[in-house]
Amino acid sequence: MQYRVAKINDLESLAKLHAESWRESYRGIFPDDFLDNDVWEERKNSWAKRLASPKSNQYVLLAIENNEVCGFICAFGNESSKWGTFIDNLHVAKSTKGKGVGKQLLHLTAKWADEAFEHKGVYLEVLEDNSAARGFYHRLGAKHQETNLWQPPGGNETVNDLLYVWESNLPLLRINN
Repeated sequence: MQYRVAKINDLESLAKLHAESWRESYRGIFPDDFLDNDVWEERKNSWAKRLASPKSNQYVLLAIENNEVCGFICAFGNESSKWGTFIDNLHVAKSTKGKGVGKQLLHLTAKWADEAFEHKGVYLEVLEDNSAARGFYHRLGAKHQETNLWQPPGGNETVNDLLYVWESNLPLLRINN
């Protein structure tokens, strides 16, 4: 497995993996019509903006195997004065799950944030109904801090969005030890 920072020419692969991950993980949470029809274009447009005009604290790291993007993470360093670095996205291809790719992406991102920013906390948001992701973050030491309502793209319903926090990045830095 190779890991490298995303570039604009990774747009198609990144958006494709993101759309596929949403279709697999959010069926029954997001509207089916959105997942079946609009998710690809919505993710492509979102990533086109992010890769073409990245925020100064943006970090997008890809996991690549056999020239295929099989995982990615997007973080914003020191995004919150309270919680630290925000993990906005972490997605791994279904065929790659269970091989440590998600852990390695979190580890490398925590290392990047540790070297670049003073605040050492890491946080993310995960949908309450995404029990697999919630279990993964719990096993890595994240703690649930609060619950908010969020309106997913493509619909009018709101869902519970859980804030998970590592007050220190040490558990993520120790993943490979």
